Amino acid sequence: MNGSTLQPWQVVREDENGGRYRIGHCATRAEAQRLIQRLRLSGGQESANGTVHYLVERVEVGGGAHR
Repeated sequence: MNGSTLQPWQVVREDENGGRYRIGHCATRAEAQRLIQRLRLSGGQESANGTVHYLVERVEVGGGAHR
């Protein structure tokens, strides 16, 4: 590592058409889930086409991710 803080969890927004957008990175799964709660409370649950879903994914070393 180059001195950066490890943030192995990411929050992904997925719309009803399957479009996926990374919202942010977090240090813990709990922190990522709190971010999703804040997004939902601020009205970030709907897109122009319908409901969106938020996912928490662990970022693998080397760039991959899984749910």
